[in-house]
Amino acid sequence: MENSFGNFKGGVKMRRVSVIVFLLCLVLSFSAYGEEKYVKSSVEKAKQGFTNLITGWLELPYQVVKGYKHGFGHKGKNKILGGTLGIFRGVVYGVGRTADGAYEVVTFALPNPRNNEGVGIPLDSRNVWEEGSRYSVMHNGFGPVGRKVKRGVINSVFGIFELPAQIGKGFSQDKPIKGLAKAIVFPLGRISSGVYDVVTFFLPNDSEGFGFPLSEKHPWDGFDKKKWNNGL
Repeated sequence: MENSFGNFKGGVKMRRVSVIVFLLCLVLSFSAYGEEKYVKSSVEKAKQGFTNLITGWLELPYQVVKGYKHGFGHKGKNKILGGTLGIFRGVVYGVGRTADGAYEVVTFALPNPRNNEGVGIPLDSRNVWEEGSRYSVMHNGFGPVGRKVKRGVINSVFGIFELPAQIGKGFSQDKPIKGLAKAIVFPLGRISSGVYDVVTFFLPNDSEGFGFPLSEKHPWDGFDKKKWNNGL
């Protein structure tokens, strides 16, 4: 029994090591084939991910303070109700920021959409301790939620199109090795970001984009030369 448990733990550890080595190989391959920004943007994504993961819980006290400061009702006169509503906002935003952080850490080496402007309810600011600007569903509506679901479904279902599209693009640009590298990481990045969008459609997310950006807006745009790099 103990041997079986030990073997199981050893297998889990080996799989984790294999994943880490694989991701590092992807980073090095991109760096080697002309994507110097890949390593820098991946590190930035990991750093922002750790920051969000560690500080996400601070959304609760900060949102209470912001709620009290801005108040509720006519000209924000009801400070107590504003602070009380800040508790609920803090919980939702705290979960959203923490989830964003976990996703960014796990997928730091994978590309993703350039930014989330207009996609998903935005967090107030890049970092929890910054004032930023507050999004109001009551005044601005649920449009960003619908766009997040739409983008998520498209990327998760059709993300595999990136594989042949990036290979073909690489050969057309006389950079077949670079195209092959992108054909590996772009589908993984697009599908993982799509699944994340769908699963967390109701949670706030960062409006900025961290990590290496996907070159095209849609997974099938790589087949059309006129739409190359329209996502940058």
